[in-house]
Amino acid sequence: MKSKRLVPLAAAGAAAVMALSACGGTATNGDGGGGGGGSTPAFNAALKDVFNPSDKKGGTIKVANSGTWDSLDPGETYYGYSWNFVRLYGRSLVMFKSAPGAASNELVPDLAESLGVPSEGGKVWTYKLRDGITFEDGTPVTSKDVKHAVLRSTDKQTFPNGPAYFEAFLNLPEGYKGPYKSKGVNTDQAIETPDDKTIVFKLKQPFGGFDYMAQLPQTIPVPEAKDTGAEYRNTVLSTGPYKFEGLQPDKSFALVRNDKWDPATDPNRKALPDRYEVTMNVNADDIDNQLISGDIHIDIAGTGVQPNSLARILGDPALKDQSDNPTIARLWYTSINPTVKPFDNIECRKAVQYAIDRTGYQTAMGGQFAGGDLATTVLPPPSRATRSSTCTRRARTARATSRRPRRR
Repeated sequence: MKSKRLVPLAAAGAAAVMALSACGGTATNGDGGGGGGGSTPAFNAALKDVFNPSDKKGGTIKVANSGTWDSLDPGETYYGYSWNFVRLYGRSLVMFKSAPGAASNELVPDLAESLGVPSEGGKVWTYKLRDGITFEDGTPVTSKDVKHAVLRSTDKQTFPNGPAYFEAFLNLPEGYKGPYKSKGVNTDQAIETPDDKTIVFKLKQPFGGFDYMAQLPQTIPVPEAKDTGAEYRNTVLSTGPYKFEGLQPDKSFALVRNDKWDPATDPNRKALPDRYEVTMNVNADDIDNQLISGDIHIDIAGTGVQPNSLARILGDPALKDQSDNPTIARLWYTSINPTVKPFDNIECRKAVQYAIDRTGYQTAMGGQFAGGDLATTVLPPPSRATRSSTCTRRARTARATSRRPRRR
């Protein structure tokens, strides 16, 4: 079955699910008019367009997480919702376009002036950084900061949870273990910084899709002088429109405006809200209730409305009109062990396949809304809705979706 989830989701984050926007109650969001994707609530109204868009600045977005972040450190994070959220405080070399639907498949420059320039048949990739980008303390961002960020992420003892693509693709020195354990080792054969604005990646073999690696959070710059290793997740220096305030690990934090962020250097982010307030380890049922009341605006993980809320939302036309039900690119399936008799006989396996009550199986998994649609292929294509905004409140964020689903 194609997987679906009824989810309280007011902005980006999760791989696709039925999304319930925050509604009711008093919100601190700035007002804004309709347009673009329309302003009249309706079921699935946000699957193809941004619903009720606004360009008005101000207000607070309140975010809840039923668990905790895997890491706020851009060099270690691996969750899809975290890759979305990191774009509020970090800028990678390139990024996916902040747009709903199919437009969000497009890679656009972010920290870099343009997409990568390949040479040597795609074995070497060069990026030039934009002028005027600084960290939150006013220090200019240089290519060396990007190089250090990428190299530190290859240390999987210090950062065990992050992706391992760069160490697999870069032409790193044999036995290289990252800048902490291999301090002083010359890594120019893998990453070269001929000047403060230029970074050159050198691969083991040609790879035409390197821009997709350059959009990873691991290219968000980290200054070596301020790098605290595994503790950096609690002291991240911002290069984006927001910076951290009052971080209490696994409990709460806020993002407030970064006065060193220059919108003239950033064509991708509108940075409309004044602040984000994030609370972690919130009971999942409470998240649903607070979304419905309007006390919070985003369930950041977006893993699904709880069973206690499902019937309530679907049974109330007003709440259902505040909901969306996109499909994620994932299947629920039951496998047959082909080494156990009689299933070592392919005809027996076919018989089970023909005889199974698919509708009954779907119902047992939660029905159309919680269990998903019946799949017709082994690998369903990702829905455009997976990448689209689902916020139906009036305050908007300059967020976008990641191509990486949350790990399980």
